[in-house]
Amino acid sequence: MFNKPEDARMTRGEAEKYGREIDAKNARLENVEIAEEITFSTDEISPRISEAEVKRRVGEQNYENMIDDSTVNSINS
Repeated sequence: MFNKPEDARMTRGEAEKYGREIDAKNARLENVEIAEEITFSTDEISPRISEAEVKRRVGEQNYENMIDDSTVNSINS
């Protein structure tokens, strides 16, 4: 594709070529069809984990913050 330093500008021809390459790449990805139907087996679903295991995985303070309804959630998370 386009191989120039980041601070270099493209010529009009380079920009058009780059745009055509990106459009072709997107068209290839957009028209992908899945031939087979995907099914999920309930045998593969793991059983519920205990509260102690949740605390271990997320950290005790994160668990306590999740349980405490007065905690304000971050907008960006």
